[in-house]
Amino acid sequence: MIRPASSVIRYTRFFRLAKVRRVLDYGAGLLRNALYLTDEGFQVFAADVPGQVKALAAHPEAGRLAGLLTVGGLAQAGLGVDLVVCTFVFNILATRNLKKQYLENVVANLRRGGYLLIEVNSRYPDTVFCGSMLRHYYSCDGSARSYSHDELDRQLASFGFERLCHYYSGHALAAVYRLRA
Repeated sequence: MIRPASSVIRYTRFFRLAKVRRVLDYGAGLLRNALYLTDEGFQVFAADVPGQVKALAAHPEAGRLAGLLTVGGLAQAGLGVDLVVCTFVFNILATRNLKKQYLENVVANLRRGGYLLIEVNSRYPDTVFCGSMLRHYYSCDGSARSYSHDELDRQLASFGFERLCHYYSGHALAAVYRLRA
């Protein structure tokens, strides 16, 4: 099995103590997080774009999941999960509209008081400007490809999320948010 994201490993015990049972791995990729969480005793739904879901349906361990969904069906799915896991997906969404749609789908499937674990490529505040040599990590139209925790806070607050904790590790930022009740 491919190693799960370090944030998923790091926060598994916290989510177990918080009585998380049902999880949505949104942007499931190769199922590395979904299968790890399934092995840890969680009921896991995996969602991704249609082409990836088709490939995942043939995965030999896909039957262990609670469900496999395309992102287009998430708005109506109403899963009511306790946790949504988003690792290295949010920062690859190319437009503000896609990010908004992504977060709307998260809220539509997360119970009130539930958790969002988000891991993205990171940068520290005030270090990258559109004119810098690192402009490939940030575009002038606001389509960030990397984030600080303050920038994530600003984007997620309007959807009802409050940050509980975060950490930086190498190139990554991981944060746990809670959806207000």
